[in-house]
Amino acid sequence: MNRLLVFGAFALGLIAVVWVGWGFVGTSAIALAMTLAIGATYLLGAQEIRRYSALTTALGQALAEVPQPLAQLGDWLSHVPPALQGPVRARIEGERGALPGLTLTPYLIGLLVMLGMLGTFLGLVVTFRGAVFTLEGTADLQAIRSALAEPIKGLGLAFGTSVVGVATSAMLGLMSAVSRRERLQVVRELEAQIATVFRPFSLAHQRNEAFKALQQQAGALPAVVNQLQALMEQMERRGQQLDEQLLARQEAFHRETTTAYQALGQSVARSLSDSLSASARIAGETLQPVVANAMTAIAAESTRLHERVHAAVDTQMQGLFGAFEQRSAALITGVQDTAARAQAEQSAQEQQRQAAWTRSLQAMATTLQTEWQQLGAQTLAQQQAVGQTLEQTATRWRDELATLRGEEAARSEAAVQRLAELQASLNTQVSTHLTALGTAIEAPMARLMDAASQAPKAAAEVMAQLRRETTQLGERDNLALQERTTLMNNIGSLLQTVQQATGEQRAAIESLVTSASSVLDQVGRQFAETVGAQAHRSEDVAAQVSGSAIELAALGEAFGHGVQLFAATNEKLIDSLQRIESAVGQSMQRSDEQLAYYVAQAREVIDLSISSQQGIVDDLRRLRSDQQRTAESAA
Repeated sequence: MNRLLVFGAFALGLIAVVWVGWGFVGTSAIALAMTLAIGATYLLGAQEIRRYSALTTALGQALAEVPQPLAQLGDWLSHVPPALQGPVRARIEGERGALPGLTLTPYLIGLLVMLGMLGTFLGLVVTFRGAVFTLEGTADLQAIRSALAEPIKGLGLAFGTSVVGVATSAMLGLMSAVSRRERLQVVRELEAQIATVFRPFSLAHQRNEAFKALQQQAGALPAVVNQLQALMEQMERRGQQLDEQLLARQEAFHRETTTAYQALGQSVARSLSDSLSASARIAGETLQPVVANAMTAIAAESTRLHERVHAAVDTQMQGLFGAFEQRSAALITGVQDTAARAQAEQSAQEQQRQAAWTRSLQAMATTLQTEWQQLGAQTLAQQQAVGQTLEQTATRWRDELATLRGEEAARSEAAVQRLAELQASLNTQVSTHLTALGTAIEAPMARLMDAASQAPKAAAEVMAQLRRETTQLGERDNLALQERTTLMNNIGSLLQTVQQATGEQRAAIESLVTSASSVLDQVGRQFAETVGAQAHRSEDVAAQVSGSAIELAALGEAFGHGVQLFAATNEKLIDSLQRIESAVGQSMQRSDEQLAYYVAQAREVIDLSISSQQGIVDDLRRLRSDQQRTAESAA
């Protein structure tokens, strides 16, 4: 229906152009030219309306072919004309953008009317000019009638362009209205589908979905937190179980190690006792046949001697028995002395060895105790030096702050006094000048009084501002002093904590050294008692003492490691104190810079006030000199 209406309107306009133009062929070239211009303009507008209607039709077809449901917006937009893809996407996403409309047609509608009127005016100008020429060139009545009839006949031709312009303008407007109505229907259909089919692609829907997703995520966060807490609790329980298992395994390892060492000691003792018993038994068994053979030989020799020198035996038997007894006694005595000397030498050697070990262990313990005491003294001295340095720094800061505050107070008082003097002198000069001038210069004096009244106000405002800034500066200094006092208290508490920790470490070290000394003394006493009571088990005791020496060496290494750890802790503490000192220095530097900035501002305000007062005084002096010159010239 819309297409037929547009086509009919276009045909009517084109028929009007052809009909009027055919009438102008051979009669009026100007009217024919204007008619052709009107036709060209009409065709241009019709072409734009045709393209506009084609875009509208393509959009309507694309809306009719929207798939249900729509997965991707780009797939459907590919069926929309390229000129409408951007605005349609913007509308679907929620932006209120207008679709491309008719750009030239509204202007062409008015242009057609103007072209028709222009053709009419041109025709009238040409026609009436010919009538004027005829009337001026003849005096015949018939000629005058003919000259007057020609313009009247030419009016029809002149108004033909107006008819064409109005007709084509009306038809072009009708086609434009129909095309716009068609576009409006398509846009309404698009809006309807935006609310239903294209809603998932709108920004509002996406924001709602994002908000719902955030709500779901926020609802899931407590569950995640609970799961994380459960996981953390499970990890803590697992860690406790692992710690318990590790402690149990360590205890089992220590028990097994202790049992193994005890079994090893017992086996070594048994092997030593068995070896000693076997050695004694083998020595007895080895000496028994020798003694038996010797006794047999002696008995045989005695028998032979008894047989040979029976008489001599009787005479020498007493001597032999005496010599034998002496030799036997000497042999027994020598054996006993040798055994006693060997036992005494072995006991002396063991005692000397034990004494040497005891002395070396005591020397090691004394050295460790001395080193610990020296290290503790050095640490305490360093901490005291740092504390004194911090106290000196804080004292210096307080003194500097007090000095700066005094200087600023003195400067403020001097500035106030200077301003008061300037104000007093200004008031004196103004009153003197007012008394001298009189009523002749009442108006300038009134203005001068206003300026003079405003100057003290400005000075008072400057003074009030200076006092406020001084008060703020004092408050900031107090706050900075409070912060530094708090920092010094924290540093003092930290130093007390460090001193307390150092004292506790020193007490622990002393108790450890005391316990080590008591253990060494106890081991020495037990060793001496064991050597004195069981000399034949000296090797076993020596092995035990060697084990004790190894354990003491390990204890010494542990002491050394503890010394290293203590030294590292002290170094870290010194580094932290140095960082604190540098931070305090930086804070003090910033405070000094801020104070210098405030002082510079106060000086600038005072200088400005003084310069303004000086300018007022100069103006007064210049005015007085002008008045004096005026009075002299008048005189």
